[in-house]
Amino acid sequence: MSDEVLLLVVFAGAFFSPVFARILRMPVPVGELIFGLTLGHLLGEGGGVPEILSFLSEIGFLILMFLAGLEIDFNLLERTSGLSLGIYLVYTILIFLSGFFISLITGIELTALIILSLISVGLMIATLRDTGLSATPLGKKVLILGVIGELMSLFALTLLEKLGEFRDWKSFFLDVGTVMLFLFGFFLVFHAIKLLIWWYPEIVKTLTYEEDPSAIDIRLSFFLIFSASIIAHIAEIESVLGSFLAGALFSFFIRKKHDIELKFSSIGYGLFIPIFFIKTGMGMNLAGVSSNILFEVLLLTFLIFLLRLLPSPVLLLAGFSPKEIFISSLSLSYPFTLMIAATEIARSSGLISEERSLSLFIAAALSSLIFPWSVKIFSLKTLRRRER
Repeated sequence: MSDEVLLLVVFAGAFFSPVFARILRMPVPVGELIFGLTLGHLLGEGGGVPEILSFLSEIGFLILMFLAGLEIDFNLLERTSGLSLGIYLVYTILIFLSGFFISLITGIELTALIILSLISVGLMIATLRDTGLSATPLGKKVLILGVIGELMSLFALTLLEKLGEFRDWKSFFLDVGTVMLFLFGFFLVFHAIKLLIWWYPEIVKTLTYEEDPSAIDIRLSFFLIFSASIIAHIAEIESVLGSFLAGALFSFFIRKKHDIELKFSSIGYGLFIPIFFIKTGMGMNLAGVSSNILFEVLLLTFLIFLLRLLPSPVLLLAGFSPKEIFISSLSLSYPFTLMIAATEIARSSGLISEERSLSLFIAAALSSLIFPWSVKIFSLKTLRRRER
C-alpha cells in the first residue's frame, strides 16, 4: 500500500472510529486503537509508516498529555478538608506500594506494575457523567481521588522514564534531582507570568492583540506544549512529561479553563490524538498474540482492579461505605490514556519487552470496556435504591 493511500485510510479511520465505537458502546480511543491494530495486522510486518504520520502522531501524543494535565481540577482539592486529602493521598501511595509488593510476589517486572497503578481521570469523568454519579457526593469524592492519583502518576511516569536510563544509584538520584529542579523552575516561571499578568494587564493586552482574540488561547496552549517539551528534552526528561506538566500547571494557575479546554480538546481529539492511537495500534504485532499472552492480558486486567481494591479499606476513614469503596475502585480502574502513554514510553526505553507491551496495550483496551460497564451497572443499582 502506498503512503498516500495509507494516509487516506488512517484519516478515514479517524473519522469513522467514533461511529464504530458508539455502535459497540466502547470509548472512542479504544475504537481507534482497535482500528490501528487491525490495520497494522492487514499491512503485515513489511508495512512501513509514512514520516508525516509519525510526525502527526507525536504531536497527538504531546497534546494528549497536555490535556491529561489540564483535566486536573485544583478547585476540587482546595474545597476538600486537609484530613480527607491526607487519606486520599495515602490511598494513592498505597496503590503504587501494592504494585511493588505484587511485583516481588509474582515476579512481574516493576515497570509493568507501575503502569498498571497509574490513574487517569479522562474516561472516568465521562463514565461518572453517563451514570449520573458526577453530581453525587460519591462522584465528587471519586473525582478528587482521580485528581490526586493523576498528580501522583506524573511523578510515577517521571521515575519510570528515569528507570530506563538507570546506570547506578548516584546517577539515578542526580537525575531525579534534576527533574525536581525542572518541576520547581517551571512552577516559578508560571507563577512569574501570572504575577506579570496581574500587575501589568495592559502589557498583556498589547502583546496579545489580534483580529481574532479567541485564537490566543490556542496559540498559548501550543506555545506551552512545545516550549515545555523542548525544555524537558534539554533537561533530559521525556518530552511528553514536559507537556503533561505544562497542562497541570496551566490548570493550577488558570482556574477558569472550561472554554480553552473545550476548544483545545476539539483540535486534539478532532485530528491529532486519534492518529496517535491509530498509529500506536498499528505498531502492535497481532501475530505475537498467543494463548499465554491472552492469559497474561486477563491477569493484568484483574491486577488493575486489585491494585486499587487492596488499599481501599483506608477510605473508610474518609467516610466511604463498603459499596462506595467498591464502586470507587472500579471507577479508578481504567487509566487508558496514561496507561497507553506509559507503555509507549517504557517500550521505546527498553524497560519492557514487545510481548509485555502488547499485553499492556490490550489490557488497557479491555479494562476500558469492562470496568466502565461495571461502574454503570453497580452505580445505577445504587441510585435506584436511593430513589426508593
